[in-house]
Amino acid sequence: METYSTPGRTAYPRFRSVAVPAAVLVAVNIALMYVVAATPLSAVNDLLFSVPILGFIVYGAALTGGNIAAERGLQSGSMALAAFGTLLLQVAYGLFGGGVLGRAPADLRGTLLAVTLAVTVAMTVAIAAYVYLRDAEFDHWSTWSFGAFIVGAVLVLVGSFVPVVLALGFLFVFLGFALRLGYEIWHIKANYDPNSALTHALGIYVAFTGVFVHVLQIALRMFAER
Repeated sequence: METYSTPGRTAYPRFRSVAVPAAVLVAVNIALMYVVAATPLSAVNDLLFSVPILGFIVYGAALTGGNIAAERGLQSGSMALAAFGTLLLQVAYGLFGGGVLGRAPADLRGTLLAVTLAVTVAMTVAIAAYVYLRDAEFDHWSTWSFGAFIVGAVLVLVGSFVPVVLALGFLFVFLGFALRLGYEIWHIKANYDPNSALTHALGIYVAFTGVFVHVLQIALRMFAER
């Protein structure tokens, strides 16, 4: 992103004004996951996902509602609404990630988070490079992301009764967040507005953290199988 340029403007100001607040939100969420994992709140995940579609609906509603509230708050200048939406996002991701992390031994949790962060950052850099180095439109990735979430929801619903299908649901939801991350990165490239830097940062944070919690689940499984 730092090497991409347009007449009289480089990507660096965009990178700084978007990535810094997004990184702060991600850092706070990771810290929250670590704290939740050490508390009884980590059991919330197991309770909700005792019926997988219930967990999907609860977290899906919290993330969607939080995203809409935070975005509208930023766009309208209502900091109270933006703060409420961001808090809802932080709590939803914190409970979900903390629930996943809580299944790991306490001495491995820091390592799991570090590995997950490294993999997620590498994925983000790869997606950003693909988007920035190609002279193409990526607005359709938003539609593909929505479609992946819908397919994922249907598969999770079926998987609630036929567990073998759940893995496919996981993959489609994971794909939905990855596509959304690519779209948000392209949106900054194509339609960056300095006055909407925090809105751009919110989009990156939501998508990045969605990818993060899915990578965390994969990392946990890999460590458990060792």
